[in-house]
Amino acid sequence: RYRGRYVTAVEQSVWAAHALPGLVIALALVFLGVRVLPDLYQRTPLLVLAYVVLFLPSAVAAVRSSVELSSPRVEEVARSLGARPGEVLRRVTVPLAAPGIATGAALVLLTAMKELPATLLLRPTGTDTLATRLWSHTGVGAYAAAAPYGLVLVLLALGPTILLMRSTGSWSERA
Repeated sequence: RYRGRYVTAVEQSVWAAHALPGLVIALALVFLGVRVLPDLYQRTPLLVLAYVVLFLPSAVAAVRSSVELSSPRVEEVARSLGARPGEVLRRVTVPLAAPGIATGAALVLLTAMKELPATLLLRPTGTDTLATRLWSHTGVGAYAAAAPYGLVLVLLALGPTILLMRSTGSWSERA
């Protein structure tokens, strides 16, 4: 809510990473893991870092728009009534931002479930996700074996999709 040099720099760096293809980010992290941090290569922390770089812009955009829609005067009123900053955050700011937080979480969940390049390059050895299993079966033409994984991805995507539709008002227009 409060713009400054540091906040602007952090937000611009998030969007700069978003401009890069996922494969480029994954390859950069492979280089980092192999050359600089070999103990982290093909371990969960490096994959989580890739997911953060890839999906943080979606979360930031959703939360930012939600916070911008709420009036800062509500927080000022709470402070003028004697509420401490932590209490204002917990009782006023977070509830006002909750729809944006939920939308950002749903967007990140949807995109993370289907992320393939970074997952293939950085996942821990022996670990599979729905996307990697689907890809490995379709890569050899085993479409019947891939179908259950595709179905599970579709079913898992329904929850966040309905949440997104409800938060944007699209659900009530269709129902």
